[in-house]
Amino acid sequence: MPIDPRRMRMLGACLIAALALGAAAAVPASAGPCQLYGTSCETEKEHAEFVAFTDCPFGVAEANLCSWAHSTYKETWPSTKKREEWEAERGRPVPGLLSEFKAGNVTVALKVPIVLQGGINAEGETDVWFGAEGAPTIEPAAEAAAPLTKDVEVSKLSPSELARYNYYVKIDKETKVTATVELAGPPSAIGVNINGLLAEEGTAFSFPVKVKLSNPFLGSSCYVGSESDPIDVAFTTGKSGELQGKNGGRIAFDKNGYIISIVNSTLVADEFASPGVEGCGVAGGADEAVDASLGLPSPSGHNQAILNGTLKVALARQAKEGLEGKI
Repeated sequence: MPIDPRRMRMLGACLIAALALGAAAAVPASAGPCQLYGTSCETEKEHAEFVAFTDCPFGVAEANLCSWAHSTYKETWPSTKKREEWEAERGRPVPGLLSEFKAGNVTVALKVPIVLQGGINAEGETDVWFGAEGAPTIEPAAEAAAPLTKDVEVSKLSPSELARYNYYVKIDKETKVTATVELAGPPSAIGVNINGLLAEEGTAFSFPVKVKLSNPFLGSSCYVGSESDPIDVAFTTGKSGELQGKNGGRIAFDKNGYIISIVNSTLVADEFASPGVEGCGVAGGADEAVDASLGLPSPSGHNQAILNGTLKVALARQAKEGLEGKI
């Protein structure tokens, strides 16, 4: 049954109201061992809860919420029974409580947390995202990818590129490859819908991204996707293709009510296309060989992204006061 748009807007309004009410009911920090931060005496743990918002765009008046999120990776399942029920219902093996990115033939386990930080204006008809100040909006995280020997179809290399390849594989033995997800374009290109995230309906976050493949043979500018031809990933906590997300089902208050955490959420995307690589090898001389091995370009329906993690939100003015030690 479709969710009433007015109800969805109310969910976002309730989130903001909950923060305001939580702050109003906040109690002073415990009387245990603490130190002075500004004008407030807090334990290190209590003060650290605001540190996530250090790079919130406080200079942007329109950003009324500070947001910080990070992905998690855990190769377990709650129980054998639940695993079997999940597999029976969907007719495929479970992905696990993990985060991963799949494009074409390659799957990258996102074991290093992906951190997203910035600000949100949630007061209008459409939520608006603002990039972080003083730090990347999406923190680059180099993840272990398939080794060079699986990333390159050597039969498609020119003689000069094949000679380089053989040197790095057989002599220098530089076969490790990392994959780093980067934002393709300005932070304003990020789409956010808090109501969609809470209601498990429609797109919760959308990102234009590119993935940098790093290895001495591949060079310093080998990318899947680019600024002009990005991978457009629309994440949902609802259903996307054969993947099912969730909003976590639990909202927790931190810092005596000033911070809301939406924990154990799963964002999924199963309906995006991936372009081929650019800039691999000398002057792109290995592009064709890498595309052939990785199965790129890859159409919609053949790529997947799963992000498990936690989202923290606070009213911007209270996050600022918390960092200044005033609350």
